[in-house]
Amino acid sequence: MREEYFRLIKDIAGELRGYSGVVGLVFHNDADGLCAAGISASALNKIGVNYRLICIEKVHPAILKLVYSTDCRFYIFLDIGSGRADLIAKMSEETRSRALILDHHDPMKIDSSYVVNLNPELYGFSGERDVSGSTATYLLMREVVDLRDSAWMAVVGSAEIPGPLVGLNRIPLEDSMSVGDIEIKIGREESYNVKIFNKPWNKLSSILTAIGSIGYYRNGPYKVVNYLLSRRIEFEEAEKLEEERKNRFNQLFSILSKTKLKVEGVTQWFHIHDLLKGLGTKTIGTFCSILSYRSIVAQDKYLIGFMNFEPALPNLGRVEGEWVKVSIRTPKLLSEEVKSGKMPPASELTMKSAEAVGGSGDGHSFAASALIPLGREKQFISFFNNLATTKQTFLT
Repeated sequence: MREEYFRLIKDIAGELRGYSGVVGLVFHNDADGLCAAGISASALNKIGVNYRLICIEKVHPAILKLVYSTDCRFYIFLDIGSGRADLIAKMSEETRSRALILDHHDPMKIDSSYVVNLNPELYGFSGERDVSGSTATYLLMREVVDLRDSAWMAVVGSAEIPGPLVGLNRIPLEDSMSVGDIEIKIGREESYNVKIFNKPWNKLSSILTAIGSIGYYRNGPYKVVNYLLSRRIEFEEAEKLEEERKNRFNQLFSILSKTKLKVEGVTQWFHIHDLLKGLGTKTIGTFCSILSYRSIVAQDKYLIGFMNFEPALPNLGRVEGEWVKVSIRTPKLLSEEVKSGKMPPASELTMKSAEAVGGSGDGHSFAASALIPLGREKQFISFFNNLATTKQTFLT
């Protein structure tokens, strides 16, 4: 299987080198997705292929409708889309467009002549240990053109995976070291310094995510890609955005300490409505991750947060309908039960529950998200609980 993955990479690289149209680079707005976009843009610049940058926070039919309305006929989904490859295949077939998915989230297998889901998980690698979205992107793009001067981006993007880099993530690490962009630091565990900026890889990752996610509605993701290509980052901008997020989060913590979480079955949930308005919806996921360690959270129940979704997407247009962003996290005790198979992964529950209420979801075993119609939140919780309980009974 692993040999097949690298053979397929070579085939796709050849296809890209021979492409003469405009490629749509559809990317996520965290550091991994942003670095994947930077890597792709750098490669296409080198071979003279035109591209259009398209940053989205979720794969959803209404959002894909906007994406596929552009002048592109070849789309590359970066650090996003693998869990809803079926939706991408449907839209690609309807518009007769080619699509490639370079992602490491829990994948969906598809059979489509228009789409290649080049997720390493489908070929025996772990998306939660061996490979990030930016590494998956780098492995393809370095077959397109010599890209060692962009390998450092994959190292930064891989910082979302805990611990020292292993598996496929070692490949861009070694390439970036060979050109002097990254150096290894030895302490209690191996870490990495980005020599271009003289900053730790994980700190730089947080900075990029801040600009891309908090500043999503202020063209943050597009600024970051330009920063990556020019090797110049406005650190003060990130500091201001992080301070704004900190203030909003403190407000939310204060509110939830008084109102408490709603508990139903194996879930605990809250709805912040418009309290994070103006910030990208990835911020609700960041908030849930931090909240999962607070004393008000039960460690054995799925943590679910809702926020209203702003329909006007930068550089794309207005999404039809009214939607709510859902973020799911598994607190520490529950994460252990998911690992052991006693409880089902968040990604599976989220995807099926979102579909049941007319939405779309995906993610990892311990963190997932969805976009569902406004007003269907309680139905989502009901489906989620019923499915989790059924799975729990089946597994035990």
